[in-house]
Amino acid sequence: MLLLFSWSGVQAAPKALHHDLHVSLFPSQKRMAGTDRITVHPSQASSLSFRLSKRVRVSKVEVNSRSVSYDFQHGTLRIPLNPDQREDVVIVSIRYEGIFDDPIPELPVNMDNPSYGVTGIISKRGSFLQSGSGWYPELTEGQPTYRLRVDAPEGVLAVSVGRCLGHKTEKGRTFSVWEVKHPVEGLPLSAARYVVQEKAEGHAKATTYFFPRTAHLAEGYLNATIRYINLYENLFGPYPFDRFAVVENFFPTGYGFPSYTLLGSRVIRLPFILHTSLGHEIAHCWWGNGVYVDYEHGNWSEGLTTYVADYLYKERASPGEAREYRLQILRNFAALVKPEKDFPLREFQSRYDPASQAIGYGKGAMLFHMLRKELGDDVFWGTLRDIFRNRLFQKISWKDFQKAFESHCQCSLKRFFQQWLDQKGAPLLSLERIHASRLDNTWRVRGFLVQRSPLYSLQLNLSLESGRERVTKRIKVSNRETPFQFVSHSRPKRLLVDPDFDSFRHLYPQEIPPSINDIKASASVLIVIAKHNWPGIQEVAKTLTLSLGLRRFQILPEDQLKKSAVRENDLVIVGIPEKEDLLSALPPQASLGKSGFELEGEAFSDPTAAFFGVFANPMRRGRVMALFLPLSRAYAGQVARKVTHYGKYSYLVFRQGRNEAKGIWPISESPLIYKLR
Repeated sequence: MLLLFSWSGVQAAPKALHHDLHVSLFPSQKRMAGTDRITVHPSQASSLSFRLSKRVRVSKVEVNSRSVSYDFQHGTLRIPLNPDQREDVVIVSIRYEGIFDDPIPELPVNMDNPSYGVTGIISKRGSFLQSGSGWYPELTEGQPTYRLRVDAPEGVLAVSVGRCLGHKTEKGRTFSVWEVKHPVEGLPLSAARYVVQEKAEGHAKATTYFFPRTAHLAEGYLNATIRYINLYENLFGPYPFDRFAVVENFFPTGYGFPSYTLLGSRVIRLPFILHTSLGHEIAHCWWGNGVYVDYEHGNWSEGLTTYVADYLYKERASPGEAREYRLQILRNFAALVKPEKDFPLREFQSRYDPASQAIGYGKGAMLFHMLRKELGDDVFWGTLRDIFRNRLFQKISWKDFQKAFESHCQCSLKRFFQQWLDQKGAPLLSLERIHASRLDNTWRVRGFLVQRSPLYSLQLNLSLESGRERVTKRIKVSNRETPFQFVSHSRPKRLLVDPDFDSFRHLYPQEIPPSINDIKASASVLIVIAKHNWPGIQEVAKTLTLSLGLRRFQILPEDQLKKSAVRENDLVIVGIPEKEDLLSALPPQASLGKSGFELEGEAFSDPTAAFFGVFANPMRRGRVMALFLPLSRAYAGQVARKVTHYGKYSYLVFRQGRNEAKGIWPISESPLIYKLR
């Protein structure tokens, strides 16, 4: 192999500086035709290699307006350069066309892959071309700027990142022009027959591109978008784009791109999206699409965005909701991240299943929470403002975050970042050798906080409850055993470790009520069809397995179920089984009757009602069992598709396919709660 070096060191790779891209869409043919004029800095390279979809055919290539030969194979377009073309800047023009017709999910069941494998589709219903799908030529290096001109059938508007220079119609074709003056890492494209609505408040601007049947929802999205932009400008600094657009997609998605989000029609109609997912995607305009992720060294963006969006909204609502959110992060990690699925946070790139989401989003969010608790609000928010101001449109890594926070706090955070990024799992703590003594009117409580290997260094709250009074200490834990002592002037009743769940840690089984996530994460599930059931229940059971994303499962009738199988697997029972002992661990909050079921004292006998509950397996500790009880076939399939979206809950009740009740079985015991006698 021949290696070429320049006198200044290793030769730099060619970089794309700017794309002047003109694309024509022909939805009835599922086809596009494009011409891309790319300004390239060749860096003395003898050839250029562009990524381009295997689905396209290249018809012409020019370098500085002269036709040149090229080689296009396996998604790589190679263009040789003559010595006189190795200037500081060359203009490469590539003409191509192709058919993009990925199949789209009409009624998707499982949501682990948010794109459903769709990277490019051009259709009469709409078009979507994902960045990185090869719908235009890309060099591997560089973050170029763009000018994009899209022409499509009359009335079809195109949306991309950056600033819209307008939509106009001439001779039966509608032209949309977009300009990206800041460098971006990829260009997505959406197109459909949209109704456009806009709102501006100060310098915050919002736009919606909705289908006519959902245009009435635009006002709520415009108002919410303005609120979120104002929120994050106050926290981090000026919004880095011209405006933020909410764009409707014709199949279910939840994408966030620089300056716009692409939401499926069904997603847009969900009322909670305005209060959760929309803000999350807007926050990405600061973190991930504003300050870029250095993916080679891990993805910090989802953890930080989850913390400053989903979590922050709960914190602003009430301390109780914030505490519950933190607890749910710990429960999700315990339920979903089995040892064989665990990996260090630094290795997280993107979510591909519930376990990876629990690590990248949940554990990542808790890292930032613990950092904030340790350093204080002034240092935490001030550091994020500095990072945004100094590194906008630049790639940064976890190491850059560490350096920035260390600069602000004037302290070393090496161990903090090392343990939370490079160690799998989480600390496991316990209270041991607790002793309480009384002298006159004073009580003294002593003991040890013990952690198992591997050891972590962390700050923990320890609380002593005495009647109506609670005294809290913040102690540093770094060794296997950490002694502590409380002095109280009233009789102590309970000792609690991390009562508000401010630290990322392993929960004990007693702290984790069974949940739907336990079934989703199970390595082996039996779907048991109760003996007395209605025809077609087998298909509903199959839909349920797809919805839950089960990898290893077996569907069998109740009369083939053996006790050994109950002990060795997690179970989902569909219908009321004849073997009553299977449901002996059903919590007292739920009960079954001849014509329906009861939950928390409320009876449900409507034929359109359905119950799904998860509880302990009475025959094997550590295993769980679930009961799926649709009272008729009317909405059973619809409910089976929806169960997966409620992973953190222990039980669900539906009527006519709509969720009416959900909850988590209560807990009262924990090894980290010590009751003093």
